[in-house]
Amino acid sequence: TWGVLTMFSRGLLRANLVAARRHRNERYSSARSQKESTPESKLQKQICHIILNHFEKQYSEELGGAWNSVRNVLTTPQYWQYAVLLNKFSCSSEIESYLCLKNYRLLFTTPSSSFPQSLKCYISDAPGKFPAQKHKDGQLKQYYLLNAASLLAVLALEVKDGEKVLDMCAAPGGKSIATLQYACPGLLQSNEYDNLRFHWLKQTLESFIPESLMSLITVSLNDGREIGNLQPEKFDKILVDAPCSNDRSWLFSSDTQQATLHLAQRKLLSAVQIQLLRNNPPSCPFPKGMDQACSLQICN
Repeated sequence: TWGVLTMFSRGLLRANLVAARRHRNERYSSARSQKESTPESKLQKQICHIILNHFEKQYSEELGGAWNSVRNVLTTPQYWQYAVLLNKFSCSSEIESYLCLKNYRLLFTTPSSSFPQSLKCYISDAPGKFPAQKHKDGQLKQYYLLNAASLLAVLALEVKDGEKVLDMCAAPGGKSIATLQYACPGLLQSNEYDNLRFHWLKQTLESFIPESLMSLITVSLNDGREIGNLQPEKFDKILVDAPCSNDRSWLFSSDTQQATLHLAQRKLLSAVQIQLLRNNPPSCPFPKGMDQACSLQICN
């Protein structure tokens, strides 16, 4: 499995490098035809330099020469790639045809035990974001937009039909959605501690899962560090997408006050992550789990 996942990771890396190189060449060609006096873009002004300066100091030490390339992708949204995960409960053939027309291709070309046929994810070598679908009461969405790398945690879990799965820090819901595309668990508990994100998670699941299957899903509002004591029932697999210093989000959404608070909280997050990973229901002392963080920080 890990060999397959390594190939998957390398494929994503190649796709990102191709996209970044293509965009860089296009941007260079465009720049040659314009004067160099173009004002700083609105997008560039949104970068929080307190956060960026902190990243410069820390990641140049931790990542060495690789930091320059990582920095370019991190600070340039045009380089970011979004994958399109199809919803097997509602997707139409028209959507797949349209994706192919837009030069999207299947991430997993050959179904296997690691990449089941029911898990259909499309990516493009060109950077950009496919249009999102809005939530409509009583109507299922046909696809979910995500970073394809976030599927690694779901693939590593290798959920089998009938297994009981806990998604401990589930909001906004992408990994719960992917788990249900991958297999048909006997129980999926999607848990979220933050009240606002809990309601976001609940709406996401309602947008993708038919009502007939909702009886297999429990959406809970619990502290993941206490869930083993609150619910001692056995889980076969536990996915922990632990709270972390979401580098990209912090870089583009923080003002000066938020940035100072974020950097102070950053030091505490690793302790929370350890507490979450150590928490296991008493009746299931050795669940198979996977932690995934959205940070470059080593201690995250």
